[in-house]
Amino acid sequence: MMMASEKNQINVMIVNDSPYMIELLRDLLSSENNIKIIDTARDGSEALRKIRHLKIDVILLDLEMPNMDGLSFIENVMKEKTVNIIVVSNYSKSGAKVILDSLELGAVDFVSIPQDDSDIIKNLKTILVSKIEAVSKSNPNVLVPKAISKLRPSNIKNNISDTAASKVVVIGASTGAPRIITNILQEIPKDVAAGFLIVQHMSKEFISSFAERLNEVSQLHVKQAAENDLIQEGVALLAPGDMHMEVTSSHRIKLNQGPKRFGVRPAVNVTMVSASEVFGANTVGVILSGMGQDGAFGMKMIKKRHGFTLAQNESSSVVFGMAKAANELGAVDKMINADDLAQEIIKVIKQDV
Repeated sequence: MMMASEKNQINVMIVNDSPYMIELLRDLLSSENNIKIIDTARDGSEALRKIRHLKIDVILLDLEMPNMDGLSFIENVMKEKTVNIIVVSNYSKSGAKVILDSLELGAVDFVSIPQDDSDIIKNLKTILVSKIEAVSKSNPNVLVPKAISKLRPSNIKNNISDTAASKVVVIGASTGAPRIITNILQEIPKDVAAGFLIVQHMSKEFISSFAERLNEVSQLHVKQAAENDLIQEGVALLAPGDMHMEVTSSHRIKLNQGPKRFGVRPAVNVTMVSASEVFGANTVGVILSGMGQDGAFGMKMIKKRHGFTLAQNESSSVVFGMAKAANELGAVDKMINADDLAQEIIKVIKQDV
């Protein structure tokens, strides 16, 4: 008979060509009773051979390895079986595009390895454990990447008007959501009658590169938000890393480093609450895949002020945490499959609901 502890055990594989990194990750996770390192591999080829005979819940994957690198491994493994992959790498801003590539190909999340400092390493353990526990409960079938359409040239974008938008869509997102945001923005037309504010829980080193990538595939103008930016139709602003993004009465952006909310900054709640106070019933709230409760209160405030709220449903979420919290708070008007979110947002903007 399987013991309760074995039933709830999370089986983890480490794929890394550095013996030091393998031992570091082993040491960090060894004291966790519910997490077990069941095997390791030095490159993608070895990992592919091993996973065919193992039950693995989460893979901690390096990207730069001999024989088969991490990106090639993700592409190959997704053809055989879907598995939760967390990229664990020392890539910083210079390697942001590679990290974003891994998320588009099917990785669930990434963790940056810090420099050798005891306090930072301790924080790394907390981050790793929380992400492993969250993604281990996800539905791997939603990880199969949706094809990204050809990049649209920037010259198809409309000229930006100096007029403030009268409607705003606020999107809150975390683990498992970058690909969903990409898919949503690809389908939004350039003449959409709303401005977009996006709060994605992501390290500050990667947000500007994420904004650039979204701008390449979207008909909207997409950029990292800056102080005093005007919220305009056809423009999407991403909250900078480690900065709360608020909306002022003049429909402009105010950035600050106030206290973290639910342990995060930027916080979805901060943006949603301030947007609802300014735009009222002309606010659309959208919560995507992610762990934790950030955004639930913000969605409730949007709904209270007669705006409309949408949330990604459980069957299409990598981590059904933020959307679940919002739904349990009675703050969601409609639960939507990820593939249908863009069209639903367009309908709400047009008030065709």
